[in-house]
Amino acid sequence: MKAYHIRLLQYEYWANSRIIEALEKLDKPPERAVLLTSHILNAQMVWFTRIANDHLVVGIWDLLPVSWLKETADLSYHKWDSYVRDLDEAEFGKIIKYQNTKGEYFETPLGEILTHLSHHAAYHRGQIIDALKPVLSPLPTTDYILWLRE
Repeated sequence: MKAYHIRLLQYEYWANSRIIEALEKLDKPPERAVLLTSHILNAQMVWFTRIANDHLVVGIWDLLPVSWLKETADLSYHKWDSYVRDLDEAEFGKIIKYQNTKGEYFETPLGEILTHLSHHAAYHRGQIIDALKPVLSPLPTTDYILWLRE
């Protein structure tokens, strides 16, 4: 399971980087695309604070400047990668107790949270691609299978 989650993190970093590179090419990227990219990265950091008791606090929908996106993606990836690499296999089943942004309490296994992060980001990257269609060609491709082939 550990190797699987490390691969998902590597894929996420690759896919997010392709989106960020596309946004950086545009003089005026669509605000929705920047907001959704910010949301993906902020969600990664919020989940990291829940799991690792980190003290970095960001709002889940805070809009980040395009110039901050790569650095934020790098920071998030390195934090998550280091954290996951230090885990024992059994820890992926560890129950994480947390409070969501609405103040509701939940308990979820760590491995399921990591899977959620990957699916959450993929969902929003689809929305980002849709927002970029009118202003960018070719569009960045972020499919998992394409990452595997590289």
